[in-house]
Amino acid sequence: MKQLSVVYINSRKSADFENQKIEIENFCKYRFDIDRVFHDNQPPAVPASNRPEFVEMLNYCEKNGIPNIIFHDLEATLTYSDVFINGLSLILKNGALPYWAVGDFISGGYDSDERRKAVGAFFHYLNHFSAQKILVKLNKKTSEVPNRRPGRPPALDEKGISDLLAARRSGKTIGDVCRIFNVSRSTVSKILRNYPELKGEWKGSISPKK
Repeated sequence: MKQLSVVYINSRKSADFENQKIEIENFCKYRFDIDRVFHDNQPPAVPASNRPEFVEMLNYCEKNGIPNIIFHDLEATLTYSDVFINGLSLILKNGALPYWAVGDFISGGYDSDERRKAVGAFFHYLNHFSAQKILVKLNKKTSEVPNRRPGRPPALDEKGISDLLAARRSGKTIGDVCRIFNVSRSTVSKILRNYPELKGEWKGSISPKK
């Protein structure tokens, strides 16, 4: 008996959407009934919590008792590990189970209990690994530009923005972020405009008075 599911696709080109939809439908053919397809065209560096379509999907699953969410490509999603962790955290809190039509190496098969345990273990591993990786990367960048003052910044690509957001979440102050990524406070302010929870939440350590 096939299980009920929804599909979530993130793509900025209509051709990509159609290709992903076909692969997901082939994956679901003998396993899942698709109740609804959710689609957004947000940049991949935008966290799931800031994607209206993603949040709507979780609310829809909760309201209608749909236990499974089907995504396209696990490996591609992992490119932005911080974004992936944010999305997976929301899914697990919602009580849903994620599957990927391409590259899904997480164990548990289609047994919901075993799958839930495997996905939970994978989430905790990624959360720990990502935190360690961010610290190593930030320490390396800090040592490379120890005395660099914020100036007129070069444009940051999506990966740079994702790393900057991760730096804020790891506890770096605005000043630290400016030095690490060689950007101005104005640029950081513009990037954080859609992330109010990161504006001034961390103040950094305070040096003891002599």
